[in-house]
Amino acid sequence: MNEFNVTFEPAKIEVLDREKFEEQINSIAQANSNRLVTIDSMADDKKTRAELRKLSKSLNDEKIRIKKEYNQPLTEFEAWFKKAVEVLEKAISQIDSGIKEVEAEQKEERKKVVHELLIELTADTEVDSRIFESFVDDWAKASNFNDVKPKKQVIDSITYVIDGEKQKIADYKANKETISNFCFGNNVSDTPYIRMLDSGKSVSEVMSAISEDVLFEKQRKEAEEKRKEAEKQRQAELEKQQQEFETRKLEASFNSAASVSTEIIQSEPEKTKSSPDEEIAEVSGAEIVQKYRAVIEICFSSLEEKNKWKQVMVDNGFGDFKAKEFGKI
Repeated sequence: MNEFNVTFEPAKIEVLDREKFEEQINSIAQANSNRLVTIDSMADDKKTRAELRKLSKSLNDEKIRIKKEYNQPLTEFEAWFKKAVEVLEKAISQIDSGIKEVEAEQKEERKKVVHELLIELTADTEVDSRIFESFVDDWAKASNFNDVKPKKQVIDSITYVIDGEKQKIADYKANKETISNFCFGNNVSDTPYIRMLDSGKSVSEVMSAISEDVLFEKQRKEAEEKRKEAEKQRQAELEKQQQEFETRKLEASFNSAASVSTEIIQSEPEKTKSSPDEEIAEVSGAEIVQKYRAVIEICFSSLEEKNKWKQVMVDNGFGDFKAKEFGKI
C-alpha cells in the first residue's frame, strides 16, 4: 500500500479590534466588581446580574460558533477516514475472532491436562481435586505449557498446593482427636466443639471454650447441690418445728381437757412376797438395787384425747404405756 498522504493548511483566527474588545470587557467588569449589595438595591442588583450573565453567554456562544467552523475541515476528514478504513477493521475483527476461538480451544486442552494432573496427584488421598477449580485457569496459561505438555514449574505448583491441603486434613484430624479426647475426659459431648472447629475456630480457641463450659457446669452443679442440701435442711427444720408445735399444742389441749392427779406409791420390798405394783431390781455386784413403780392416774374427757396423749408420749421416747379403763367420772 502506498503511503497515506494528507495535506492541510493551519487555519488562522484573527480577532478584529482586539484591544477595543478588551477595553470594553474591562470597563464593564470594573464598573461592577465592587458593587455593594443592600436590601434597597436588591432589585437593581438582580437586574444587573442578569444583564452580565446574558452578555457572558452571548460571547461564549460566539466562541463555540467560531470553534465549530474552525474544526469543520477536521470533522469532515474524520468522517471520511472512518468510512474508508471500516472494511479494514472488519477484516481485522474476523481474523481476531478466529484467533480467539483457536486460543480458547487450546486453553480448554490445557485445562483438561491440568484436571488430569489434579486427579492423578490426589489419587489415594482424602483431598478432593475439585476444590482447586479456582486455580485451574491460572495453571492452564500458555506460558506454563510447551504446546500441550505442562512445564515442571506448573507441576510443582500443583503438587505444592495439594501437599498443603493434605497437611490441613492431617492437622484437622489431629485437632479433632484432641478435642474429642478432652471432651471425653470431661464427660461432655464433642459435637458442638467439632462444629466450632469446622467453622474456622483454632484448636486453642475451642479448647478454651470447652474449659470455660466445663467449669461453668461444675460450678452450676455445685451450686445446685448446695441449694438442694440447704432446702433439705430447711425442710427438716420446718418438720421439727411443726412436730414441736404439734406436741405443745397437744400438751396444752391435754392440760385444759384433763385433770391429772398423781400418786406415787413407794413401799419396801417384802422378803417373801412382792406387790404387783413394785419390782425388785437385779443384784448389781454385792448391792441390791430397789426399783419402784410409779403409778400416774390421768383422767381424760374422751377416748380420743387419751389415745392422742398416749401416742405423744410414745413419740417422745417414754416407752409403752398400759391403759386401764375406768368408768366415766
